[in-house]
Amino acid sequence: MKKDIMADYVKLPELEEYREWFKDHFDLYREDGILQVTMKTKDHVMCWSGSSHRAMSQLSRVISMDRKNEILIWTHYGDNWMMDKDPNGWNTYAEERFEHQYIDDYNLIKNMIFDIDIPTIGVIPGPGFHWDSALLCDITLASEDAKFDDDHLFFGLIPGDGMFMLMQHFLGTKRANYYAYTCRQWTAQQALDWGWVNELCPKGTVVDRAWEIAKMIKSLPLETRTIYSHLCKRPLERLLVDDLKIHTLSEQYSTMYRIAQKDYGQAQQDEKDMSAVHHYRYTAGENEYLQQPIRSWDDIKDDLPRFVKKHGFQEADQRFSDDQSK
Repeated sequence: MKKDIMADYVKLPELEEYREWFKDHFDLYREDGILQVTMKTKDHVMCWSGSSHRAMSQLSRVISMDRKNEILIWTHYGDNWMMDKDPNGWNTYAEERFEHQYIDDYNLIKNMIFDIDIPTIGVIPGPGFHWDSALLCDITLASEDAKFDDDHLFFGLIPGDGMFMLMQHFLGTKRANYYAYTCRQWTAQQALDWGWVNELCPKGTVVDRAWEIAKMIKSLPLETRTIYSHLCKRPLERLLVDDLKIHTLSEQYSTMYRIAQKDYGQAQQDEKDMSAVHHYRYTAGENEYLQQPIRSWDDIKDDLPRFVKKHGFQEADQRFSDDQSK
């Protein structure tokens, strides 16, 4: 009798297993092949950190290996997109700068397009920063109160992590250049008018609308929707091949230069300033000049103490300390 020399397929992780892996960073829920990924940090909104930054690229890679995931909805916990940074979340940044900027920055963008080969829907439930994962999806929905910006230059950094690249692609070169130079915000209605998002939804309904669309897509034959999703991603595939690495390398260079000049990376102060500024820009909507070009870093820096006092601003580790102790 001849010996069977054929090997079995490699057993890959099931949802129940990798849901546990990523439980501190994402809620994962799947129904009838539709996987909803909800970004978070433990039991509250996502606080941007080195670990969440890396987890996003890791999760997209794992999702792509599970054939039971047929359609992806990607959203954020609560009523807004991410607004918070973990003030201590980049403590190892100096030691891990190569991993975070050369590997993680690149993979976060690349994996959403080249690894995930199913239909994708990005869902933005409100204002917030680092919206790149939602914009990389085939379809992007937003709440009517969403606001957008890219304020890297505001902190003396090159916007090279992929957001500015997407701005140039979706908004057009001249408009993107202007909005990145001035750190000016744009509204949900402008986002719709400019082709940045596909639909605006009343507050609190955008995730439900995403499920309606996902179920409609699911009614198509598997082969049809899967192959079509590749055509949807093709323009971004070309963009990433042409431009992503030069963008990420440019941000890395600017960061290293500022660190060498000793005006960046001191005691996490940059991340703390960024966290306060993001809250200021996204929660102080009554100040109309926030939708106007930034005047200067010094102006906003001078405004920050007044904002902190008026709004009782606390860093994320203070506001969510009860959750962290659970």
